[in-house]
Amino acid sequence: MLLELEIHAVAGLASDSERSMVVLKEKNGERILPIMTSMRRALTLQMRKKLPFTIPVPLSVADVACLMMGKFGIHFSRIELVSINNGTFFCKIVAEREGEEEVVDYCLAPDALVLAVTANCPIMIEEELFEAQYMKKVGDHSFAINISTFSREMLEDALKHAVESENYEAASQLRDELAKRTPIDPS
Repeated sequence: MLLELEIHAVAGLASDSERSMVVLKEKNGERILPIMTSMRRALTLQMRKKLPFTIPVPLSVADVACLMMGKFGIHFSRIELVSINNGTFFCKIVAEREGEEEVVDYCLAPDALVLAVTANCPIMIEEELFEAQYMKKVGDHSFAINISTFSREMLEDALKHAVESENYEAASQLRDELAKRTPIDPS
């Protein structure tokens, strides 16, 4: 079953970092899902949330895509979060033209979220994936995030911090997760 999500918040993780987080919230629910993104995409999402109306000139690639699709009678039906791999969420984009659906698979979630906000289409996720990835409340003001949500770079930073602070249990878990990950080929 598909659940609908909405953008709840966009936040920077550190002032000296290029990393940000988009927090999606279950529509008509309380559970939230973090998605890591670049500062640039986070700023684009924040701008889009503040400008929910059509603007006369395209400001982003998502604007251009929506304009072009509209010229050909195609509209975006939904964005579906479908998987997570090495800390990166992937989506499929579903568009419709004359009652026929077309799907583009394996798009980066942050890009697809910008497109969803720009095209004003719903963001969906399979309940099973959401159940495995959402942030679980563990205290009055604390949440636990599934380790698969973090990028390799973030895990390496956390491992370094865990070793420096002599938190060997956390360091062991982080090392195990890093060992499971496929190294990213820079070419």
